[in-house]
Amino acid sequence: MKIAIACDLEGNVFPGHFAHAPKYRIYQYENGQLRLLEERENPLGSLPDYDEHHGHEITRLNADFQGEEMPPAHGLPKYSWLRSKVLPDVDVIIAGGACQTSYRYFTSQGVKMLFTEPVEVSALEEYIASDPVSFEEALRQAE
Repeated sequence: MKIAIACDLEGNVFPGHFAHAPKYRIYQYENGQLRLLEERENPLGSLPDYDEHHGHEITRLNADFQGEEMPPAHGLPKYSWLRSKVLPDVDVIIAGGACQTSYRYFTSQGVKMLFTEPVEVSALEEYIASDPVSFEEALRQAE
């Protein structure tokens, strides 16, 4: 199973909405072991969460979308873009928070969502390694 932890630049669990995290640490979890595979940049992490209904205009800012058009800035299209472009292969997201729309979208895609305080990611890794039974129970409850 692949797990994405939404992270800030200092190595902590991102304290807000996971879609605004600047990066994700991607892990493989098997047989009670967590193994870091890679870190993925989140192009949405540098964008404000504009809502077109509030009169905000979207600008390119300084984001790198790898030659693609800017992603949608709000709602289901935004979360669909994040799923397809950044997190297409993850089974679990661990984060500090999410809105109802993103939670419903990702869980409808079969992704389990776990929430935690903005602790250091290394502490979270240690917790999972030291108590895989409790971690797996949390995963079961997230269904």
